[in-house]
Amino acid sequence: MSAAVSIDLILGGIVAAGLLAYLGYALLRPERF
Repeated sequence: MSAAVSIDLILGGIVAAGLLAYLGYALLRPERF
């Protein structure tokens, strides 16, 4: 049960980091979107 929770947290962290990077890039370079 603990391993499943850890996998969920890791996947959630990866998705959140990806969204943060994408939105940060879109804010820094809005002319490319």
